[in-house]
Amino acid sequence: AYLVMFMALASWHARDDAQALSLFEEGLGQFRDLGNLQGAAFCLGCMGFIVLDGGDLARAATIFEEALRTLRTLRDRVGIFHCLLGAASVAGWWGEPDRTARLWGAAEALGETAAVPLIPMIRSRYDYEGYVAAARSRLGQEAFEAAWAEGRTMTPEEAIDYALLAPETPAQAGPPQDFPSGLSVREAEVLKLVAKGMTNAQIARELYISPRTVNAHMGS
Repeated sequence: AYLVMFMALASWHARDDAQALSLFEEGLGQFRDLGNLQGAAFCLGCMGFIVLDGGDLARAATIFEEALRTLRTLRDRVGIFHCLLGAASVAGWWGEPDRTARLWGAAEALGETAAVPLIPMIRSRYDYEGYVAAARSRLGQEAFEAAWAEGRTMTPEEAIDYALLAPETPAQAGPPQDFPSGLSVREAEVLKLVAKGMTNAQIARELYISPRTVNAHMGS
């Protein structure tokens, strides 16, 4: 199970997301069969970020929810920290920047208390600064800082409970219509907005990502 998980990490590092996701799913099944919650939670967390990057919000939300429930049982602060970041980004894509800011605030406070850094593999694929900048832009500086401060007062358990409160009507939940073959969901969305004449900065605001991430998707 661990070998499969490390193979998945190698594929993810090589940016073969499809292969990485398949291997993480295989490892997840093996860890579940073994009753190894720690290994299962790790696979779920990584899967969540891969699916999030691909733009499948509904699946990303489900994965992060399962991961957080498992991590709460384990009291694994490292895992909780990372999955709160992922859940926050899903909320941002669903048009809830205030909720996003609270979850990021809670994750920041947890990370400081437990001295938890962002895992390099996730940092290299997760544009945290870009997500934060987009949320701040949508919510406004004052409201953003207030929501962030509220999140910092949450305990890890309270933050998980808050993260598990799914939105009633997600703004986005799946691939766009007429989805171009060979592209990820996010790449297709970027392409459609480019075709409408939008600039990278406008696309970044529209899709809740950073201009740097838009550039990366355009390169793909």
